[in-house]
Amino acid sequence: MPTYLLQWEAMRWAAARGCTEYDLWGIPDAAEADLEAGFNSQSDGLWGVYRVKRGFGGEIRRSVGAYEKAYRPLLYRAYRGLLGG
Repeated sequence: MPTYLLQWEAMRWAAARGCTEYDLWGIPDAAEADLEAGFNSQSDGLWGVYRVKRGFGGEIRRSVGAYEKAYRPLLYRAYRGLLGG
């Protein structure tokens, strides 16, 4: 899987420059016990992403979600309209 290699090399690059943490972002919004119980049987949403991250042996940390600010709301609405959302 090429994405595994890409993430691994990014972690190695960061560690060589003194980084002690690497944030892989996003997992399913479920309790840790449910994540462990369902990681092999679930396939929708972020479950595949969770399986990859679990393979790296990290720890689960919860934080406030990411938000975006549109500095040009009309242009942003037009952009979103072109994307279909």
